[in-house]
Amino acid sequence: MRRLTVLLAVLGMLSLGLTACGGSDSTNTTTASTTCPTDNTKAFPKTRFVADVGLIAGSFHHWIWKPYRAGKFKKGADGRTFAIVKAVAAAAFIKHEIGNARDNVRADPTLCKTIGGALDKLASAFDSVSSKIRGGDFGSLLTINGLIGTVTSAMGSNGMKVTEKYNS
Repeated sequence: MRRLTVLLAVLGMLSLGLTACGGSDSTNTTTASTTCPTDNTKAFPKTRFVADVGLIAGSFHHWIWKPYRAGKFKKGADGRTFAIVKAVAAAAFIKHEIGNARDNVRADPTLCKTIGGALDKLASAFDSVSSKIRGGDFGSLLTINGLIGTVTSAMGSNGMKVTEKYNS
């Protein structure tokens, strides 16, 4: 029991540290359409964005969505506490990656206009998912899964096809 308490404390501090890395830049709250550049402002923003979304989708589906669908978060489930700890840690990582993805979207005029809105919705929905998971509210995961699908679909419409591969 002591190990679990120490692990929860360490992961809690880690999640606080990762969420604090996002900064309080006022551009994070503006809509994508008002901050779109006319030229690329970073090197390889599309490539970086694709990598960010790959990490977001992969982490969400592996550490949060699949355990949720398997019933690992239900009261009394075998390994429930550890599954929730991993989900909270994954949520903190995903939140960080969403911030990176938003920065890369804002650095490319085409991405900003086509995907910026969907990514902003995903970021807004994900802002409170970590605390909801800790509190036992998993209903928001359906919304998050749908928003990740919206972002990857928008990417596919713009020539950036996303294919998920699972090793079962």
